[in-house]
Amino acid sequence: MILLSPLNSSPLGLMAIVGVPTAVAILAFEPPQTGTAVLALLLLAGAAAGFGEATPLWYIERGWAVLLAGGFAISTTLAPGRPILDRSLMGVAIAGGTVGAMGAQRPDLPAALDRHVSGQFDRVLAMYDSRAFGGPVVDAAVRQFVGLWEAVYPAMLVLASVSALALCVYLLGRIRGEEAALPPLRHFRFSTHLVWVLILGLALLVLPAGDWAHRAGGNVVTVMGGLYLLRGAAVLVWVGAAVISSGWVIAVWAIAALALYPVTIGTALVVGVSDTWLDLRSRLGVETGEK
Repeated sequence: MILLSPLNSSPLGLMAIVGVPTAVAILAFEPPQTGTAVLALLLLAGAAAGFGEATPLWYIERGWAVLLAGGFAISTTLAPGRPILDRSLMGVAIAGGTVGAMGAQRPDLPAALDRHVSGQFDRVLAMYDSRAFGGPVVDAAVRQFVGLWEAVYPAMLVLASVSALALCVYLLGRIRGEEAALPPLRHFRFSTHLVWVLILGLALLVLPAGDWAHRAGGNVVTVMGGLYLLRGAAVLVWVGAAVISSGWVIAVWAIAALALYPVTIGTALVVGVSDTWLDLRSRLGVETGEK
């Protein structure tokens, strides 16, 4: 999901969203050692590097990475025992709230940020002539897809940020010598109360409350859809591991899931939402765990 971040203006964009939170976490939570301090400084240096002249989007990338790092440090300090997803969502909320507070002080800031981020989608369309690959039909489909992605880019940034913080926790675990730095995918779950966030998003999406509500609802539904999709995938992975013992059968099962990805995605989403109320793994006798 990190690759879906709308703030990847250069190949080093991923270094910023992963490297800055990791470096700050190392400096904030790891015992002072020369090796880890040097690693943190190298990560910060890599995130600060750029190609040619820095663009406004370059500064937005690094600014968001700094806010995300600070939010995650605060959430980990306040709730060190909470699961990774809870701390990551709290960190993203703190970073987003900071941007909102800055926007309240400077009313022109949200529109400027949206203009700079949205502008890259137009540049992508200008770089590639989709008509050459299939005519007007393909061109219209590509433009519709890019337009949809542009509308929900805040949700994509949230999902990419949560994924980046999970990678940050994994890197910290490896630095500490932990073999299982992240819990297995089959144990992935989150609070059932988050279903109300999904319901709120659906309400904003369907109610005639204006364009702002429609876009906000679409972004909320996209974020929650991504989380429930991952939860459903966790259930399906557990079911597959529980009933299939042959490596060849698992490989064929995985290939079939990729080939039939529309069915797989739909099934995983339905299973993920259903797991909120049914708790399928507990009903089937699986021992779950979170970190």
